[in-house]
Amino acid sequence: MPNSPDNFLLVEMCERLKAGHTVTMLFGGRSMQPLINGNGDKITLRPLAADEKCHPGKVYLFFDGQHYIIHRLMRISGNDYDFRGDNCYKHEHVHRENVLAQLMTIIRPDNSVVDCEGEWWRKQSRKVVLRRTAKNILSRVANRNARRKWSVVYFVLLAVLMWAPLGRLGVPLNNFVFGLRLDHLLHGLIYLLCPFFVMDLLKRRKGVVLGVAILIGLFTEFVQYLLPFRGFDINDLVSNCLGNVLGWLAILPFMMRRPFK
Repeated sequence: MPNSPDNFLLVEMCERLKAGHTVTMLFGGRSMQPLINGNGDKITLRPLAADEKCHPGKVYLFFDGQHYIIHRLMRISGNDYDFRGDNCYKHEHVHRENVLAQLMTIIRPDNSVVDCEGEWWRKQSRKVVLRRTAKNILSRVANRNARRKWSVVYFVLLAVLMWAPLGRLGVPLNNFVFGLRLDHLLHGLIYLLCPFFVMDLLKRRKGVVLGVAILIGLFTEFVQYLLPFRGFDINDLVSNCLGNVLGWLAILPFMMRRPFK
């Protein structure tokens, strides 16, 4: 969409929508890829009634105070509507009165039509939203400042899982998954992330990161020996170490590319 709210095409489009007409226009930009291509796709928008309810997951035209934008509605909180493009990291937050129209169809350059109310569109939308959400989470975790904040959460959860009286919850941990005891598998998975967070907290080089991560695994397991409601298990200790080694190997290329000083 053109980025100027006084663009005469946008003014004409908004006037037609306010008059209750459906509008078909050429879509521009990459913010809704891959479902909407900014190089040739046309979109059909229908106006929204003032009291019409919007639904998360659907795509709408809205005005954010500076630009007219066509993005997907992610969530509703009272009168605040949270939007995000399928190919975007950031969100836009607007009030309901600034949501103007709903996307109905996409017309491809070969004149084929995609029904945005159909089952195919809903399935593809769910896949795209999940993929973008996962990418955004990974982007946040990849950021060093964000990792430092998440590291606090991780080590608090680690202490709870290792030292809290979880056995009293009655959760069976002696079952087998892929031939491995569930509790040993969980120990290994928990410690996969330990080197990832240790490398930022200590700002050390490769060998020290692995050594400190293994020491944490040893320390948390030996403390269980002193707790009356937990028990020391050499197999859990081995699982902690294996998880740390595998996690360290996973981040080793990253540390070799960007050595800590």
